[in-house]
Amino acid sequence: MKKMLLIIMTFPAAIKKLFMAQALLGIGTGVFSVLLNLYLREIGYSEEMIGRLLAAQSLCAAIMSVPMGWLADRASRRTTYLLGVSLLGCGFSLLGFSRELLPLFGAVFLAGTGNGAMMVSVLPYLQENGRQRQRKYIFSANVTLMWTTSIFAGFIAGWLPRFFKMVSPVQTFIEADRLQYSLWVGVVFIFLALWPAQGLAGKATSETTGESNYRKSTPAVAISKPWMLIGRFAFCNALIGFGAGMIVPYFNLYFRDWVGSSIPEIGFVFALGQFGTALGSILSPVIAGRFGLIRGVVYSQLCSLPFMALMAWRHEFWVCALCFVFRGAFMNMCVPMRQETMMEIIPDHLRARASAFDSMSWNLAWAVAMFFSGGIIKNWGYDVSLVVAFCCYLTSALIYRHLFSPWEQLRKHSRKS
Repeated sequence: MKKMLLIIMTFPAAIKKLFMAQALLGIGTGVFSVLLNLYLREIGYSEEMIGRLLAAQSLCAAIMSVPMGWLADRASRRTTYLLGVSLLGCGFSLLGFSRELLPLFGAVFLAGTGNGAMMVSVLPYLQENGRQRQRKYIFSANVTLMWTTSIFAGFIAGWLPRFFKMVSPVQTFIEADRLQYSLWVGVVFIFLALWPAQGLAGKATSETTGESNYRKSTPAVAISKPWMLIGRFAFCNALIGFGAGMIVPYFNLYFRDWVGSSIPEIGFVFALGQFGTALGSILSPVIAGRFGLIRGVVYSQLCSLPFMALMAWRHEFWVCALCFVFRGAFMNMCVPMRQETMMEIIPDHLRARASAFDSMSWNLAWAVAMFFSGGIIKNWGYDVSLVVAFCCYLTSALIYRHLFSPWEQLRKHSRKS
């Protein structure tokens, strides 16, 4: 732990500025992740329509991530990131101000495009502005920071509607109004992220060990057919995205309808879940050092599955809350390891586009799942959606190990020689 803290303190200024922007974004988007579905329900939309709105956002992120990846490779990661934050802020502003269906679809288009731009720019930026020995800690710190700031967002999101009720106790301010005011707080934090983002570095050259070392530690398919390798990453990520689209956007409704929780309890559970996820992300370098990047990804995904099974079976608040925490911690523990693996294998001139196709596969699968997951939950219940997600995560873990274990063996061999 002491070594980790010392390495974090020596992160370059370019990385620290991105982390500051990511922290503010984590608070803003965290408020929306807790309250948006509840707000949409309060203004009269069903689970099915909520699913379609969120699916449209993911579909836009998937489609627009490809041109945004091209822009990030041709222009700079900084330009693409700033554009993404601006579009996300505009989209969430429209979500927080409108109650009509057509403007809401316009809002999710803007927010989805912004998400796509940020997703394709962050990972290459981290890879190219960090030193080789820092990278596994940088990727871990990035994920940890987002989840840690979301803890704060979860707490305030749970209590913001109550705060606005205390400020304006008049009966004319209904619950939908209080949720809407709470969403505006999240919008403010998103736009505040533009301040540190202005100081991001422009184009950077990643620290490399030369073409010969790259060839020595990389499978032949990564050199001769890099797009095939990108496709393998995208396929595994699509399975996770499909499983996530079946249940993750509905977890706040799951706790309200399946468990019977109140809004403050939902905010508390989400904050607790984000704390567990942040702790898992912190431990990611330790897991990678103990088991390796590939096995670390596989083992952490597999460890999340028993908790999903319990969530589909039990209704007690504390049982479901603890399962929610551990499921998120294990499932997201693998994210920094997976990101580092992809950025190491893919050639630098394709990194943003690789990140684009990776996020596109996840968002497309998420969108496809969400077009009918709301109907499944409405007609058959949350337990069916959880079982489908369980199967998707299990399949992804097994295929991921089969496809990428040879690379890890080659990596170990090259380091010994």
